[in-house]
Parts: sequence; structure tokens; C-alpha cells
Amino acid sequence: MRQMYSIQLAMMTGLLIILVAGAFALIQSPEMLESPRMEAMVVAQKIPHPIQGHENCESCHGLKGMKPYPIKHLGWKNESCTKCHR
Repeated sequence: MRQMYSIQLAMMTGLLIILVAGAFALIQSPEMLESPRMEAMVVAQKIPHPIQGHENCESCHGLKGMKPYPIKHLGWKNESCTKCHR
């Protein structure tokens, strides 16, 4: 009887951990729920200035820059900016 209770408790604890981890993942990255079709419709904004002389995007668009990028861009390398933004 005691062993059965321990197994049930361990299973419920594991399930609770998985649910809490999933909830925190969705809070941190709500775009995980977006469908691939929806992502294809999202178009990145055009770069409104010449790139030459402004190769370091983070100098103006870093988190503390004049016009910071969105949080979901955090951790992307400078070279990846022009893959979506033209």
C-alpha cells in the first residue's frame, strides 16, 4: 500500500513539473502557439536607412538603444538582421 502511494505521488509530482514548465515556456515565448501559416504572413519591416555605415545594428537597436528591437530578437546575431529586414 505504501509503495503504491509513493509511485502515485512521484507520478503526480512529475506531471505537475511538466505542466509548470510548459506554462513558463508559453509565458516566455507566446509565439510558440502561432501556426506556421501565420508566421509566413508576418512580413519584417523594411530598413528605413542605408545599411552602409550602420552595420552594427545593436548600437541603435540594442535593448538600450534609441529604437530597441523586440525582446523576441534577443540573442540573435547582428548578421541575422538583414535576413528578414531588407
